[in-house]
Amino acid sequence: MGQLNNTQLQNIIDKMARWATESVGDPEFNAGFNAGMTAANSHVLSGTNSIATYVLGLNDEDIEADLLPAARDLDENPPSPADGFLLTIPEMSAMIKALDTHFKSHGFKGLDDYLTQQNAATPTLRAHGHFKKYLKTLSAKNSFIPNDLDIATFTETGATTGTYQHLASISTASYAGAKLVVKNVTALTSSAVVSVTAKKLDGTTAVLTATLSTHTINTETNLSDTTPLYVDVTGITITTGTNGDQFKIVAKTDRSIASA
Repeated sequence: MGQLNNTQLQNIIDKMARWATESVGDPEFNAGFNAGMTAANSHVLSGTNSIATYVLGLNDEDIEADLLPAARDLDENPPSPADGFLLTIPEMSAMIKALDTHFKSHGFKGLDDYLTQQNAATPTLRAHGHFKKYLKTLSAKNSFIPNDLDIATFTETGATTGTYQHLASISTASYAGAKLVVKNVTALTSSAVVSVTAKKLDGTTAVLTATLSTHTINTETNLSDTTPLYVDVTGITITTGTNGDQFKIVAKTDRSIASA
């Protein structure tokens, strides 16, 4: 019996993740989405076109007393898709079950167990984060961040000094680690040598380095370790910097699923 290879499996799980995120209209996937729950919330649950605003305009205290509390709650706490809710669709649940059954027939506990073994030593194949978010059946360690994530910024104030600002970290409850790069925020004047203290998924830290030899704005430079294992940055230092130059550390998503 043939087993899916990683290329074939990637194509399938990417298609499922794309279907899930497009069917919900998640703006994290595409800021241009004009349909889906987030868009619907903004169209009719909040603002001047909201149900609450409409009820208030009726000028009937009995109607307002009956309906306004619920309408207010929808405005203040608009609904969002529950994790894994797309599994309630029988056909999609059947596709997940088919993948689990396929890998069980090859000695694994299911799809998640297969991916866990693939990623045990070095990350080899992870699923888009929206697969986990909407189809729920994969572990965080087998899921990658849906978009690039800005982790920290550094503004150079001299040859060896600068201002470090932490911005965000990858949620290990939702995702595995990522590759980190240095991205020019401004056009650089000099080739700063950057040292980044980065935290891995397992909690250990490593100092990663890069020389920013390309000075163009938005250029991304790989750090000395490109494995997708990192979840945070705790410090940055430089040598040969120039006052006013600025860069940031970005965690990279594994791949796009826009054309899956």
